[in-house]
Amino acid sequence: MISDINERLCSAKAFIFDFYGTLVEDDVAVPEMWQSLNMLGYNSSPELQAIFEPNAFDGHITPTFRSNPSHDDWIQSNWRQFLQHSGVPHELVQATLAQLLKQQQRFKAKSVRSASFVLSLLRSHDRKIGLCSNWESPIWPFLQDTGLPEFDAISISAEVGARKPHAAIFCDVCSKLGVEPDQAIFVGDNWSADIVGALRAGLVPVWIRRDRGSRNLPHLVAEFDTLAELASCLRAIILKASSCHKTKEIAIASLML
Repeated sequence: MISDINERLCSAKAFIFDFYGTLVEDDVAVPEMWQSLNMLGYNSSPELQAIFEPNAFDGHITPTFRSNPSHDDWIQSNWRQFLQHSGVPHELVQATLAQLLKQQQRFKAKSVRSASFVLSLLRSHDRKIGLCSNWESPIWPFLQDTGLPEFDAISISAEVGARKPHAAIFCDVCSKLGVEPDQAIFVGDNWSADIVGALRAGLVPVWIRRDRGSRNLPHLVAEFDTLAELASCLRAIILKASSCHKTKEIAIASLML
């Protein structure tokens, strides 16, 4: 069964990656909103924030940047509820939210080890490269900061109007790449959003588990502790396939002499 997964990794026409947690990590981290509220003297918690933050709506259809109300309107409406439940007086909610959002803008990302290598490796062997992320703001500034190689297609939730694991965002990036879902590999670190979503949508999932326990589905999901480990595996598989292809070409050429 594992050899079947390796075969699909080798034959895939496209590789699609999650962004945060898979290709990039914190460079400049900022406090969570609940922490900032507590520092301001209010009474918040990570459990309360988890009810209203964007990740709470994973799998949902959402507004987009261009819709009315817009994605930003929707996000801020959820945050206002969160602030009110954290004890912020109604008349201070908007000003406090503006302060917290400004603080969040200080966040910067950096690419994880082997991210550029694995993308460049795949491109050098004519694989299409896609990016698919639950992301709440324009992603181009973050791509420029991380210096990752160019992608052939990008789908983010705030533009598509659907959050992983909803099938719509997986279908959107596959369509942009010009491949069928079963011709694509999806690489992500979040089990429910990335791996479950990709499997349901018909893609081959690769889980970057980061020392978490195996889900024991080797016939369906390839698992690697790190992106570097995946990169080493892909390099070996692709180079072996290229070598076999060249051997066949030489054999065919000799028969034609």
